[in-house]
Amino acid sequence: MPPRTNEFQKLVKLINRGLASTDAKVTESAMLFDNVSKRNREIDILIESMQVNSVIRIGVECTATKSPVDVNRLESIKEKHRNVGINMTIVVSENGFSSTAKSYAEANYMKLLTFNSAHIENWSENLERFKELSVYNRTYHPRSVTVKMSESDAASGFTFNAEVLVNDGKQWVPIAHFVSDLFRASGASETYFKELMENEKSSPNPVVEIGFALQGHVEMKDVNGKIARPLEVGGQFAYRSRYTSLGSRQVRYDGEPFVVGGFTGAGKSDFAHIAIRETDSQLKGTIELGGEFLSTFDQNSTQE
Repeated sequence: MPPRTNEFQKLVKLINRGLASTDAKVTESAMLFDNVSKRNREIDILIESMQVNSVIRIGVECTATKSPVDVNRLESIKEKHRNVGINMTIVVSENGFSSTAKSYAEANYMKLLTFNSAHIENWSENLERFKELSVYNRTYHPRSVTVKMSESDAASGFTFNAEVLVNDGKQWVPIAHFVSDLFRASGASETYFKELMENEKSSPNPVVEIGFALQGHVEMKDVNGKIARPLEVGGQFAYRSRYTSLGSRQVRYDGEPFVVGGFTGAGKSDFAHIAIRETDSQLKGTIELGGEFLSTFDQNSTQE
């Protein structure tokens, strides 16, 4: 192990202080196994943080050469970090970097700092951004279904109640099932999620009402086989939501900034994982949800 300069020791203390409020682990002179050369390799400062059931590793290498760090040195560091599973590489130099080294670092997603700039670096930024992301699911309970139609829209004696069936184009389904499917297909639950959340906060028994124009194109059938073709159908749904924090944080995978987070509950379908990145001020990525986080409809609770 080479002797450590005072600047290096100051940097270790600085990183530890900067990450004190996070769950990150900082190790000086960490030894990681190189899968290519089949030997242990030293990382000057290793920062590790658990993200979505896997450890994210940031490797910090420090140099105190009298001349600027050249591209050959960066190539060597990058290769070593790749072989030992480092996700983000930071190189700190006492005397800066050559122009070719800077170009190489930019192309290979390496962060370059001088000891002076390292002192003002926000070491916790990559681990604390977007900490408050959460996922939610809602369970909807149909409370009532209404229809609008004139006498000419229904056969004489047609009786509208919870036992009415609707022809959805493929089969006859219960009226509660039909209205719930319309609600689900409308996307209203996703489009108005903020309004639904606010409604939940202001009422112990939140409900949402929604209506659909049928224009006489959909057949309904009562228990006696009487047919009606309503102009409109509407539904009132009570609902309950469950919100779960993802414990999300920002990390880097090979230089690309990602926001990752996750939750795993007791059941097989009780989980949510997210990995997104910001590109041109837009967030793009993937989210994997178990069935527990999908909006559901309890169609058996409908009243007339």
